[in-house]
Amino acid sequence: MNKKPVLISIDTEGPCGSRPVEKLIWGKTSNGINAGIEMLLDIFDSNDVKALFFVDIAEAWECGEESIKEVLQYINQRGHDIGVHIHPDRMSDKDRRYMWQYTEEEQKEMIEKCTLFYESCLGRKPLSFRAGRYGINDTTLRILKEYDYTYDMSVFYGNKYCRLEKPITCNKLVEVNGIKEIPVSSFKSFKSIMYERFDKVDVSMEFSEFKRIVDKMCVDNSVDIVSFFAHSFSLLKWRKTPESPVFMEKEARKMDKMIRYMKKNGYIFIDERSLSDLNYKKDFQVSVTDYSSGLVTWVYFVKRAMAVLKARSENNI
Repeated sequence: MNKKPVLISIDTEGPCGSRPVEKLIWGKTSNGINAGIEMLLDIFDSNDVKALFFVDIAEAWECGEESIKEVLQYINQRGHDIGVHIHPDRMSDKDRRYMWQYTEEEQKEMIEKCTLFYESCLGRKPLSFRAGRYGINDTTLRILKEYDYTYDMSVFYGNKYCRLEKPITCNKLVEVNGIKEIPVSSFKSFKSIMYERFDKVDVSMEFSEFKRIVDKMCVDNSVDIVSFFAHSFSLLKWRKTPESPVFMEKEARKMDKMIRYMKKNGYIFIDERSLSDLNYKKDFQVSVTDYSSGLVTWVYFVKRAMAVLKARSENNI
């Protein structure tokens, strides 16, 4: 069997609270456990895999430049990759949460500022970009090319906040106007007469659904690469108590189990440098990855809907 590549990507951000970097990026709990990026790195290192951490550079001007510099340099010292992540509301307008809500000049100013900060902290240019909440548009891609980015990883097919003029990919690797797109691993998870839903491969999934999806993707020609998605706070219970998050040991064990499962079942973990060896199509048709058939999809849909409603009632960020 040919090995299919999988890339671990970690959105590294503190979306709320008075100490978001300390509590939701470093994951410092009240009983002294660091269950954020340090523990995630330990899990990756124990499995001999590399991850790409998308650090929300925009938080530097809200939470302190030194605090984000420390995050960048720590990940770098641990030997893992780092991309630029931007939640524009953290550095510009609290009422505009998506890049597509900003003019070309406003987007350019934010991307330039965050890129220069990255370079000043790490002494090199960033290669990879991901917009906060997947909120890119065609203007964003043009600006990324202007600032010499190689990869964008913002496209989430089926997500309403991704505002390209037309879909460019679901799970195929494509090159658009000089930018190589590695999409969020999206699949149609549910459909009925009135409604359909797309979800992504995420550490927050139940392990049984995760196995079902990655087993399908491993042999699916509509999928070129799996982007295994997590957040810096994925191992924490934090929505009700962002000032005092609680470490969820069960989630740490599950992440480790997910990585080991993929390594044993037809996947090879790659790093950012290896992305250049992959094949990116310039002429393409969008092929949708559809796993919405079967009664089991209704079960997962109900569970997911209940989890989303619970999360929103606790902290609708």
